[in-house]
Amino acid sequence: MALEIRPYDLPDAAIFGGKGDSLLVWQPAEAVIVLGQSNTPERSLITEHVEADGITVTKRPTGGEAVVLTPEMAVITVAREFTVMTGSKYFFSEVNAMILNALHDLGVRDYGTRGISDITIGRRKILGSSMHRTERRLVYHAVLNIAGDTDIFERYLRHPLREPDYRQKRSHSEFVTSLLDEGYNITFNDISTMMKSYATTAAVM
Repeated sequence: MALEIRPYDLPDAAIFGGKGDSLLVWQPAEAVIVLGQSNTPERSLITEHVEADGITVTKRPTGGEAVVLTPEMAVITVAREFTVMTGSKYFFSEVNAMILNALHDLGVRDYGTRGISDITIGRRKILGSSMHRTERRLVYHAVLNIAGDTDIFERYLRHPLREPDYRQKRSHSEFVTSLLDEGYNITFNDISTMMKSYATTAAVM
């Protein structure tokens, strides 16, 4: 029996189909797997583990690879409607700069960007993002790992077909880290408050 993929109905769902500018920083209520637009369960997931554990699977309207969301993570969704459309790369950089500034002000060090739009500490990823594009609107969608156990990725996700050069074929648990594992006792509320503060002054909103 094929694994059920539920319609995308997570807290930021309305942003993808909406209009205008928007920012939402939200915390998953439970573990859920989100496929990228081009992913299939057979290629992206270890389906026997997903089914055995009863994990919900959905599919977002953006690219990128499958992710596992847990309550120990923050999802950051930023939308902007443009009079003159800009490139996705520019908007990735603009929103990432806001997040990097927030991390800096929370005391995080040795951070940077690698690949197309990953945010890292050292050589390990703490945030991945993807983009939804319409004629005049971009929606940036990112997951920041605050304190999630990376072993959950090993249980549910296969190695992706595409990976950034800096990953160098490392396993999920070798490639991904969390703010907690890097020694930072930062909470979801810290991230949410800082992002909302930056959004009131930054050009993205």
